[in-house]
Amino acid sequence: MDTDSILLSITMLQDVVNGKTYDAVAAAYGLTRTAIERRIKTAALRLFRETGIDGINEEGLAFVQRLRSCRPAITAAIGRYEPHMTNQKRSGRILNDQDIQLAVQRTRQRSPCLHRDVALLYVLLTTGARPLEIARLEVRDYLQVDGSVREESVMRAEVAVSRKSRPLFFASDKAREAIDHYLAERAGQLPAVPLHAPYRGLDPQSRLFLTEKGTPFEIHSHGAQGQMRFLCRGILDTYRKIFRRIGLPGVSALSVRRTVATRMYERGAAEDQIGEILGISEKKSVRELLPKQRQPLQSVVRGLV
Repeated sequence: MDTDSILLSITMLQDVVNGKTYDAVAAAYGLTRTAIERRIKTAALRLFRETGIDGINEEGLAFVQRLRSCRPAITAAIGRYEPHMTNQKRSGRILNDQDIQLAVQRTRQRSPCLHRDVALLYVLLTTGARPLEIARLEVRDYLQVDGSVREESVMRAEVAVSRKSRPLFFASDKAREAIDHYLAERAGQLPAVPLHAPYRGLDPQSRLFLTEKGTPFEIHSHGAQGQMRFLCRGILDTYRKIFRRIGLPGVSALSVRRTVATRMYERGAAEDQIGEILGISEKKSVRELLPKQRQPLQSVVRGLV
């Protein structure tokens, strides 16, 4: 389970502890009651084992009334919790060219919001940004005033999960074409836009990507003061649906970030360059995203001169 998925499960747990029923939470996330119940119990168990929850034992985690009776303790545990990945973070599919072609093709065929979803897929594949960061992007991050594309842009500090700015490149022709199709679709839904209007007639401070209803993806904060975290359920759910429609086993937002890291590495990028693009400061964390396939020693030394 990747970090975003863990945080989403914990948010579901908080909803139930605060009084929402399993059915209400299931409806809000578009999942079955059984799936929600399983995720909430898993999140509660993770909190219990990693941070501790006062006033409840492991058996009591299975009962919603016991969870609600320990609401202050669970809220405090959520505030203390620091998600960390085990060796599972090395799992997931590294996409090759054929996988990417198939993913885009199936998204075009199966998505009810195909222009947006193809653009979302390409942005993930070409920037390695986190879903939350993509939800925060604005039109001005992609477009110049004259409507041309900012091929060398900036992931602003208020957009980045790390709260530190970093380079953001829209250097892929395919990604730009996909985003342009989506923005043209959006502009076409507006009143008559004058020719050569600034930012192609779009509000520069509006979100680059919107929900199916044409509204910004909602971003919620949670956690104790000084340990504030942010979660965008809508963008996580949108990507989950995209990956499900694609139908390739092992594909997730984390596996796509690993794909970006691997493809950059194969093109000669240094570890610090990969970290700069992905927003990762520690080289050790970058190495954990890269494949660990060792070549036979004989093949490595053969033909050195």
